[in-house]
Amino acid sequence: MNIAVPDPAGISIIDPCCGIGTVLVEALSMGIAINGADRNPLAVKGSRENIVHFNYHGEVVVQDIAKQEGHYDVAIVDMPYNLYSNATAEEQYTIIKHARRIADRVVILTIKDMDDMILRAGFTIIDRCVANKGLKALFSS
Repeated sequence: MNIAVPDPAGISIIDPCCGIGTVLVEALSMGIAINGADRNPLAVKGSRENIVHFNYHGEVVVQDIAKQEGHYDVAIVDMPYNLYSNATAEEQYTIIKHARRIADRVVILTIKDMDDMILRAGFTIIDRCVANKGLKALFSS
């Protein structure tokens, strides 16, 4: 959130592929207003439950990014991945393309190299960060 929105005053923010709401909960925990959407009704239900569980208030709607209306200053896109949401390369490109349509600036979180797709969608990559997850760093020999 700090990278995507260093100063949230007056900024409109969306997570258009919010899944169960990890990014939404993080933003709300920092007092940052954010809208959430996902095309999967079960994910939206889980996202709403997670927000309520932590005593936050936020709007989350069932909406495919391709049909998302309105315009935002920032979109945060945690690309769909894992066993339950294995998006094809074309679906990922479509997400990036629509994120460009609905937002002035987009932060993309991904476990894959997507530079070609990002550039093809008309973005300029201005910065990047690599974060390692897991226990590999703890147990290197």
